Amino acid sequence: MTPKLRKIHRYTWFSLAILLPIGWLAAIWAIPGEVWQTPVRVEQPAALPFILQSKESGDFVINLRQDSAGERRQIEIFIKKPLTSPNTTVTVEGQEKTLGLLGTRGVYHFDLDSLTAKKWPLKLRFEDKIQGRLLRTIVFE
Repeated sequence: MTPKLRKIHRYTWFSLAILLPIGWLAAIWAIPGEVWQTPVRVEQPAALPFILQSKESGDFVINLRQDSAGERRQIEIFIKKPLTSPNTTVTVEGQEKTLGLLGTRGVYHFDLDSLTAKKWPLKLRFEDKIQGRLLRTIVFE
């Protein structure tokens, strides 16, 4: 190494010896505090107190619930085993109104609007919209 290259090499290492710890401290200082993230799944409404009807179909238990005044109604779906179709949607037949999307095992609550809640018989369709298949139909009479 020539004397000129030794001098450049020494200055480079001295500058790295100063800049690397400063960069490391700056990176630690730049870490944000708590980050609030929106949940992936939308918050579900609380379950209404009274069960009007209950149906069991395959891996589902479907309850029709209502409040104490009888004004609001709700569909409650228990999924016992993971679904074979991961994009199952629940719709009300006749209105073709989508209540929601079912995912993994667990409990799902879907509020019915006032017109749908008073409609009898209430027919629920479980569909796979991507493959265009009707998986099952549940009728509450």
